[in-house]
Amino acid sequence: MRDMFDVNLPPPSARSLLLTVVGELTHATEEEAWTTALLRVLGGLGIEQHAGRQLLARAASAKWLERERRGRAVHWRLAGKGRTLVSDGIRRSNAYLAGPPSWDGRWLLLFVTVPNQLRTTRKRLYGGLSWLGMGNPLSSVWTTPHVDRGDELTDLVQTLGLETSSLAVIGSVQAVGMTDREIVRTAWDLTGIAESYELLIAQLDAPTDLPDEDAVLLAYLRLLNVQQRLMRRDPFLPEELLPDWIGREGAQKIRQRREQWAPIAHARWAKIVQECAPD
Repeated sequence: MRDMFDVNLPPPSARSLLLTVVGELTHATEEEAWTTALLRVLGGLGIEQHAGRQLLARAASAKWLERERRGRAVHWRLAGKGRTLVSDGIRRSNAYLAGPPSWDGRWLLLFVTVPNQLRTTRKRLYGGLSWLGMGNPLSSVWTTPHVDRGDELTDLVQTLGLETSSLAVIGSVQAVGMTDREIVRTAWDLTGIAESYELLIAQLDAPTDLPDEDAVLLAYLRLLNVQQRLMRRDPFLPEELLPDWIGREGAQKIRQRREQWAPIAHARWAKIVQECAPD
């Protein structure tokens, strides 16, 4: 099945698709999944069987999935690391779908330097800061109005061993430099993500022709993955900072379609697990 959501984003990685599948279909119920069931769904998402088996093996080696052999078949479930990743994603997703956050006028700021020779560390740092919704208004300065993410920022900095070259502060802007709106304008380039939302809204508003439950399941998982990729780019700013943000309409459309497709998708997954169970 081709990707029905063409929203001008980089294509999803196989790892992110697997995390979407396992996180959505097994996390809430804590049920296990047969290898054949996972491979069937991953195949529908464009991952060939051989690549799917390699993907599962790497996930087990990384300790975010664990497997248990039962006869000739194998059961998979989220391990501790994977459960943490999924729980964090679900919490962030719920906030995203609930609507714009309230804001008390304070910012969480990080001042950080990374030596040039630590390119891998810099890449991991920037990826983590992006996931936290932090923008970069000035060189070596990162910020977000989500001051409640301070503990997550601490974990990121400590994990990367950057404590001695970082300084974090929470406070409001003073009238000696950038205003709140100027911080938004310089910290984030929102043009591309706005275009992605426009494309997604148009596609969600268009009539859908999904012939069966399998098509609904795959469309639902693709939509979840699109949402996750949008969330990595959308800083989810409060209305006081970004009054007319198209992302809020996009999140509402995603929520409506998820509510429509979720019962069908989960029911179909339960049937697939039963169909794939060994005799």
